[in-house]
Amino acid sequence: YPYEGHITVDGAELQNMEQSVRTGIVGYLGHDPELFNDSVENNVLLGDSKNSDTYLNAACMKQEVAEMTDGKNTLIGSGGAYLSGGQAKRLAFARTLCHDKPILILDDPFSALDKNTEKQAFVNLQALAKDSIVLLISHRLYLFPEMDGVIWMENGKAVTGTHEELLKTVPEYKNLYTSQVHTTENGGAEHDAQKTSENGDL
Repeated sequence: YPYEGHITVDGAELQNMEQSVRTGIVGYLGHDPELFNDSVENNVLLGDSKNSDTYLNAACMKQEVAEMTDGKNTLIGSGGAYLSGGQAKRLAFARTLCHDKPILILDDPFSALDKNTEKQAFVNLQALAKDSIVLLISHRLYLFPEMDGVIWMENGKAVTGTHEELLKTVPEYKNLYTSQVHTTENGGAEHDAQKTSENGDL
């Protein structure tokens, strides 16, 4: 804020809303989400009365939590110090799903996950956030054919369309997607888009 142009939600300008109204509309999960020196369950629910199992399961974490010393009551340390990077990411993801908003902005939420876990977490996201607008920022493109739409941003401009449309109209997107899929199919490490493309982002 402020921004040029307009971003409206149900006809109301976003930057003109009270902060309390905005936070009730937009949920954000960033690279370094804040985790509290509290139990696994309390970090998910934040005082809500929902069943945390639903969201831990959606984040592909339920079994790991069950095997912890005190299960859902296990203390995770400040910032999730007692968790692995992947566990901390998934715990924050579970919390985001628990406190669903009409608009969810997820900044590389699966970056610390292996491919199979990422795919399952994505399926669970689709189910639990089916009534929300989800903006998924990612440098790994193999899930993009399943997206409703893709926004390619480069040099201050954006191109929007389906995955198939961007393959036809944006050569940089096609090259990036093809190189990642080829690398994955051949068992290599997936390319990071930041390394493969100097300018493009998704």
